This record gives sequence, structure tokens and C-alpha cells, in this order.
Amino acid sequence: MKKEIEELYDEVYESIANYHLKSLQYAKQLSEMPGTQREEETEKLERIEFALQAAKDILENMMTPGTTMTIMHQKGSIQIDLNK
Repeated sequence: MKKEIEELYDEVYESIANYHLKSLQYAKQLSEMPGTQREEETEKLERIEFALQAAKDILENMMTPGTTMTIMHQKGSIQIDLNK
């Protein structure tokens, strides 16, 4: 079972990293478009990028009960508290 869990972890992490890269590529393409045409899409991409970065950080860092994790992002930060 350990092998299957490791494979799942790697698959999930890789998928998140690929989606994160894709969102950054779309953001670059969107930044080259006129401002009024991209407002809604830009907001969605920012939320996607923030969620993917948070998911990646959570997977990368071991959290034990009674600890706190703060995920920093250019648009702000989120804090996760694990109860004991």
C-alpha cells in the first residue's frame, strides 16, 4: 500500500505543478490583451493560481496536530491551524 500512496502523491503533486504552470502561461497571454477584455478571466486565473500554490505548499510541508501553516502569496496570505 505504501507504494500506491507514494505514486498517488507524486501524481497529484505533478498534476498541481502542471496546472500551476499552465495558469501562469495563461496569465502571461492575458496580460498582453487589452485590459477591459480580460478583467473576469484575470480574476479567475488569480484564484486558480492562489489555490494551486496553496495546495502545493500543503503537500510539500508536513503538518502535525497543534501546528500552524501560513501560506504567503503576492495577493495575501492564508493561515491553516491544525487542532490537537
